[in-house]
Amino acid sequence: MVKGNLPQYCYLGHTINNIFGLAKNPFDNTRTCSGSSGGDAGLVASKCVAFGVGTDIGGSIRAPASCNGIIGFKPTS
Repeated sequence: MVKGNLPQYCYLGHTINNIFGLAKNPFDNTRTCSGSSGGDAGLVASKCVAFGVGTDIGGSIRAPASCNGIIGFKPTS
């Protein structure tokens, strides 16, 4: 099972934690993957996994998706 990097406190503008460090954008190492699901977004963008599943309260899926050139989908209730 492949797991993405997730910050300790989920409401951050970039994905960093004390164990794995900063999740970097797979296309430009000088940029971050963004938001709390950035590690998973980087894995999808680099074609390591086909898709990722998560929750999107404040843009936690959509923001990293847009920074990594992929689509983040939040269905309606």
